Amino acid sequence: MLEKIRDFFAEHEERPNKFTRFMGERVRTAREEANMSQEELARIAYLRRATLSDIENGKSEADTTAFVLIAYYLKKPLAYFLPEFLYDEMKREELKPLEQEVLLHFEQIYGDELKKFAIRIVKAFGDFDPQDLIVELAPLIAARMEREKEIRDLQEKRRKKKS
Repeated sequence: MLEKIRDFFAEHEERPNKFTRFMGERVRTAREEANMSQEELARIAYLRRATLSDIENGKSEADTTAFVLIAYYLKKPLAYFLPEFLYDEMKREELKPLEQEVLLHFEQIYGDELKKFAIRIVKAFGDFDPQDLIVELAPLIAARMEREKEIRDLQEKRRKKKS
């Protein structure tokens, strides 16, 4: 394992190396998935655009603060930017039943593009706030209820006239 880490990080090699290229590619991919420009991400992560470009091209690596801000604003876990062999993957048995089911179906999706699409859908559900929907629909519901009351009142008047 130690040899794998040394090889990947290439401590004595100049930039770009395997690690900086991997991390830069992950930053670029996540930024593009978020439909964010380099300028925008650089601004909110307190970086110069040229510095972010160097990170994305593997010429440099983000310091801890920038790394955390990049992960936060791109809505990715920190582990997303690291090769899998550097962290312990969560065992499937540790997942809740619904999480296991989602993972099972996700693994059956053919191709990375469709998987990315599925992730965007799940993110949209995660961002969805049912209270916002209720607030938005409240005037329509109130208008409909008022209309129904008018109809019932009208029906009641007709019934009384016939009696």
